Amino acid sequence: MADSKTILQKYVSDMLALESHIYQAIDKQVKENADDPEISSKFSTYANTIKSHRDALESRLKALGGAANSPIKEGVAALFGVAAGVIDKFRSEEVSKNFRDDFTALSLSLVAYQMLHTTALGLGDRETAELAAGNVKDNARFVREIERLMPRIVVRDLKKNHDEAAPAINEGAVKETEDLITEIWK
Repeated sequence: MADSKTILQKYVSDMLALESHIYQAIDKQVKENADDPEISSKFSTYANTIKSHRDALESRLKALGGAANSPIKEGVAALFGVAAGVIDKFRSEEVSKNFRDDFTALSLSLVAYQMLHTTALGLGDRETAELAAGNVKDNARFVREIERLMPRIVVRDLKKNHDEAAPAINEGAVKETEDLITEIWK
């Protein structure tokens, strides 16, 4: 049976791997959308925050006696790397799909941070629990922001990539989808 320190190292290492891969994907999106200041600034905010999470997790892992290049982290990193590679192969030029992928990765981070927070509290490590709590709040805020932006971004992509010979884009789609999301989360 593993001791508390080993368990905490594993959970922090897993979270570090996840945040590292999220950062790599979003940082790439900052560069890909440099010509669009509104979109690039969103991605830049996300990337800078995730980078600070990554750095804090790396420091915490070291404080727990773990190493950022441990076999556990490398295994998890390989898993997330394969998933990110598959997503990249199917990625289009549509900004909405970048946000969709970010929403998915950040949502995964929410449950992963929930697990880290619970594990840390359960094992009496308040410092790790507080780190997890702060980071999960940032990522939850980003998920909610993407959720609110998505209908407008999809319509924007449709307009950008729309064939002029096809029927016009229904501008009411944004409001109707926003209303649906509001209804779902009541």
